[in-house]
Amino acid sequence: MSSVSVLLINMVFESLIRDFLESEVRVEVIGKAPRVITHEGFIELSRGAEYNIPRWIAYMLESKGIVRIKEDVIDVERLSTIAYNEEATANRPELMKVPKYLYLIVKNEVDKIKGKLKETADINLLQEYKMYEDLIYTITKTRIKKLLYLLLLSDVPQDLLMRMSEEEKALFMIMRDILWSWIKNLGVEKL
Repeated sequence: MSSVSVLLINMVFESLIRDFLESEVRVEVIGKAPRVITHEGFIELSRGAEYNIPRWIAYMLESKGIVRIKEDVIDVERLSTIAYNEEATANRPELMKVPKYLYLIVKNEVDKIKGKLKETADINLLQEYKMYEDLIYTITKTRIKKLLYLLLLSDVPQDLLMRMSEEEKALFMIMRDILWSWIKNLGVEKL
C-alpha cells in the first residue's frame, strides 16, 4: 500500500478517535466535584448528580475516582452476547446492532485492565483480559467477513449501515473506495 493511502487511512482514524473523545457521555459524580468545561461552558459538578460531559474529560475524571461513567460499559457478558449473535449469523449478511464506538470503548476497557494488571498480579483480571481479547477478536473477524461480502453489493441496505459501529463504517467506506477505484481502473463498469 502506498504511503499516501496509509496517510489517508491514518487521518480517517485520527478523526474518528477525535470524534469519539469529544462526544458526550453520561457520568455520575462520586468523588470531590470539580468545575469542568463542557460544550455549554463551565459547570460546577455536584456529588451524586449526573451530567453529560465530553468523553475525554469523563475518562480523566474517572481515572481520578471523581466520576463513574454510566454508559459505554461493555463488559465481558455483553461482548459475549455480541460474539455469539455474530457467529450464529456468520454465513448471512446480518449485523447485530452494536454500540456506536464498540472497538474504541472495548480498547479503553482493555487498557484499564492492563493498567490494573501492572499494579497487581490478579489472576481474575488476567482471565478477564484474555476473555476481552478472545471475544473482540471473534467479533472483529466475523464482522469483517460480513463487511467484505457487503462490499460486493451495489447498494448496501441502510439498516445494515446503521448497525455498524463508527469504526466499521470508516473501514467499510475506505475499503469500498479502494475496491471501486481498483475496479474502475481495470475498465470494469459493473460486477
